Amino acid sequence: MPRWLKITIGVILSIIVVFIIGGFFLYKMLSSSLPEYNGEVTSQHISSDIEIYRDSMAIPYIIAKDDEDAAFALGYVHAQERLFTMDLARRAGAGRLSEILGSETIPFDLMFRTVGIKRMAEMIKSRMDNHSLKILEAYSNGVNLYIDQAKGHYPVEFDILNYSPYKWKPLDCLIIGRMMAWELNVSWWTDVVFSELVQKLGEEKVKEILPDYPENAPYIIPSELKKLPLISTNFMDTDRKFRKFIGIEGTHLGSNNWIVNKKMSVSGSPIIANDPHLGYSAPGKWYAAVIRSKDWNAEGYTLPGVPVFVIGKNQNISWVLTNIMLDDADFYVEKIDSSGKNYFYDNKWYPLQVIKDTINVKDSSSVPFKIKITRHGPVISGIHPYKVLYPDTKIDTSAVTMRWTAQDYSDEFTAFLKINKAKDWKEFKEAFSTYAVPGQNFVYGDNKNNIGYVFGGKLPLRADQNPTFVMDGTLSKNDWKGYVPQNEIPDLFNPPDNYIASANNKTIKNFKYHISNLWEPPSRIERINQLLNSKQKHSVSDYMKYQMDFVSPYAEKLTGYILNAFHNIKITDSNLKLTIELFENWDFEMNQYSQVPAIYAVFFNHLLQNIYKDKMGHDIYNEYLFTTNVPYRSVMQLMEKPDSWWFDDQATSRIEDRDEVIRKSLSEALTDLENRFGKDLKEWQWGKLHHALFKHAFSGFSSIVDNIIDIGPFEIGGDGTTIFNTEYPFYESIEKFPRFRHSEFENNLGPSMRYIYDFSKPDEFYMILPTGESGNIMSDHYSDMSEMWLHGKYLRIRTDNVSILKEKYHSRIVKR
Repeated sequence: MPRWLKITIGVILSIIVVFIIGGFFLYKMLSSSLPEYNGEVTSQHISSDIEIYRDSMAIPYIIAKDDEDAAFALGYVHAQERLFTMDLARRAGAGRLSEILGSETIPFDLMFRTVGIKRMAEMIKSRMDNHSLKILEAYSNGVNLYIDQAKGHYPVEFDILNYSPYKWKPLDCLIIGRMMAWELNVSWWTDVVFSELVQKLGEEKVKEILPDYPENAPYIIPSELKKLPLISTNFMDTDRKFRKFIGIEGTHLGSNNWIVNKKMSVSGSPIIANDPHLGYSAPGKWYAAVIRSKDWNAEGYTLPGVPVFVIGKNQNISWVLTNIMLDDADFYVEKIDSSGKNYFYDNKWYPLQVIKDTINVKDSSSVPFKIKITRHGPVISGIHPYKVLYPDTKIDTSAVTMRWTAQDYSDEFTAFLKINKAKDWKEFKEAFSTYAVPGQNFVYGDNKNNIGYVFGGKLPLRADQNPTFVMDGTLSKNDWKGYVPQNEIPDLFNPPDNYIASANNKTIKNFKYHISNLWEPPSRIERINQLLNSKQKHSVSDYMKYQMDFVSPYAEKLTGYILNAFHNIKITDSNLKLTIELFENWDFEMNQYSQVPAIYAVFFNHLLQNIYKDKMGHDIYNEYLFTTNVPYRSVMQLMEKPDSWWFDDQATSRIEDRDEVIRKSLSEALTDLENRFGKDLKEWQWGKLHHALFKHAFSGFSSIVDNIIDIGPFEIGGDGTTIFNTEYPFYESIEKFPRFRHSEFENNLGPSMRYIYDFSKPDEFYMILPTGESGNIMSDHYSDMSEMWLHGKYLRIRTDNVSILKEKYHSRIVKR
C-alpha cells in the first residue's frame, strides 16, 4: 500500500474518530436537557405531594389535592417540555426579544411595546380576583422549579443564544394570553389596504372586490377618506416579519367545530369535534394534559405559559372554539401639533399621554423611545411608516393610532378557569362576563344531552356599520360608542336542526350590528353541513373522516365557470383538451395524488394575477392577497359580473371579459406546469407542489440543521377551502422554501390539533397534534405524532383512574 494512501486513510480515520467522539459528547450535552419522566423532585411551594403520570406519547396526567398544586404541576411539565417557546412568547409580548437576539428584533420590540401588550397585562392583573391570582402564582412557581432545577442543562436553544431564562411571573401568563388575541386580530391586515385601494382606484371599482355578504348593509365609505393623503401599506411589514419569525404565518386563522345531539348520534349522546387552524411551527401551539384535583377535573388542550384548558372537557361539559373573525380594531389618522405634545379633536387641542421607554439590545447600545397615546390608542406611526401632510402648513407632524378591544379591561384567564369548572349551560354562559378577546365561537355540549353556542367576544358599537377603512381621528363621530350589550347578542341552545357547526362563517344572520366582513369563504361550512346532513346518525369514526375531508365546494363552483368559459370553444392543444375532460369528471377532492387539484391551484394563481395585478400594482396586489379569505371571496363575487372592469387587461386596447380571462389563466397554468414537470400530465400530482413543513424558530440558517430541527416536509392535499385546511399564500413576496422548488404552494397553516369527544364515553376522548408534546429537539416526543396527524390517525386518551395509574411513566413532586 503506498505511503500516501496510508497517510490519507489515517487522516480520514482520525477525522472519523474525532467526529464520533465529538458527536458522542454533543449528544450527551443535548440529551442532558431532556426532562425526566420518572423520579422525584421536592418543593416548598405545594401543600401536598403531587403525582404525575405520563403515557407513551408523554401526555401528562396530573393528580393533586387542590387546584393550586395542580396549576403548579402544570407549570412544571410545561416548562419541562416547552420552556424555550414559552420564554420566546413572553419576551415577544413584553418587547424583550432584542435582549437575547440583538438589533434585528428591535422593530418587533418597538411594535409590541407601542401596542402595549405588557401594559394590557398589567391592567388585567391589577383587577384580577384572588383565586385567579393564586392559580397564576402557583403555576409560576411550578415553572420556576424547573428553571432552577435545569440550570446548566436548559434546552439547546438557550446555549446557542447564550442566555438563561428569567423567573416566571403571573404577568407572563397574561402577556401570552394577549399575544394570542394579537395573533387572531384579522382587522390589522385589511383596513389600510382597502383605504389605499379606494384612494387609488375610486369607490365604485373597489366596492366590487371588497368581501361582502348579501345580508350585510351596503358599504359606507367615509367621505373624509378622499380628503386624507395617500395611505401607505408599508406598516404591515413589521408584523408580517414578526409572524414569520415567531412561526405564526398564514391568515386563515380559523377552525372547524361542530356538535350533534343525541338524535343525530350513533351512540345516543352528543359528539363534539374541533380542529383550530393556526400557523405551523415546531413545536406546535398546543400541549395536551389531564388534571385531577379537588375542584378542577378537566382535560384537553393547554397553551404553554397559561394554566387553563383552552379547548377540552370536564366531567360535565365540553367546549370547542373557532375564530369569529371579529372586526375588533380600527385605525385613525390623528392631527398632532408641531411640538409633538398635543393632538386635535373636535376643534380642540388635547395633551398626548407620553410614556418614556428603552429597549435593551444584546451587544449594542440601548434604544430609548417615546410612546404617545391619544383617546383612540397608541400612536403607531413608528411601526407604521405612514406619511401625512395636512393642508394646514402649521401642522407638519401626523400620526396613526389603533383602537383595539384588547386595550380595554377583560379577563380571559378567569373566564376560561370558570369554563374549565362549569357544571352546566348556566355556569358556562356566566363565565363569559369577563371575556372579550380574541373573539371566538364557543360550541358547547353537556352530559344532560344539551348542545349550545355562545358568541365569545365584545362587539364594538360604532356609528358607522361598515368600519372597513381608516378614519379621521379628529372627529368624535368616528369614535366607538362603547360595546354592544351582551344581552343583545343571541346565543343558541338545543336548536331544532339537532346540530351546531361553525367554520369562521357568519354565524349570526340579520343582525343589526356590524360584526365583520372578513368571514372565511363559505366552502368549509357548506361541506360540513353537507356531511352532517348526509346521514341520520354520526359516529366518532365518521367525525375522523370529516376532519380529514379534502372536498372543496368552492372549487366546484369555480370549475363551473371554467367549463362554461370553454363551452363551444374549439380546443387544439392536447393537454388543454385533457384538462377540460378531467374538470368535467372531477369530484372536487383536492387529493394530493391527483393532477386536477394541481392544475386548479396553478390556474387560480394565474387568475388572481390576471384580475388584480395590473390595476393594483405589485405592492398593493400583494397586500390585498395577504389575507387569503379576501381574494377567495372577491373572485367568486366577480364571477357573477362577467363584464366587470376588473377583467379588462389594462395593457391591451381590447376590453376583455370574465371568460377570456379564465381561458387565458388556464392556458398559462398549463404552460407553467409543463415547464415545471414536463408535458406528461400524469406527472402533475398536487402533492408535488403542495407541502407542509413544521419549522423551528431557528429554521433557515443551515439546511443541515434544518433537517434536524424541522419536521417534514410532507406532501399534502387540500387547500384553504377544504375542511382539512391546508392554506398556502397567494402573495408573491415570499422567501423560497429551502426544501423544495415550488415554494408558492407551501402549506403554512392548518389543523393545529384535532379533538373528538363522545359524551357516551365520559372517560375517553380522541386527539392528535401535528408535531408532539415536547419542544426539545432531542426528545422522542418532538415529532412522534406528525405521521399520525398527516394520515388521520388519533390517540385515544383514557382518563379513568385505573387507566391513569397504568401509564408508562410516573414522577412525583414532594412537599419539602
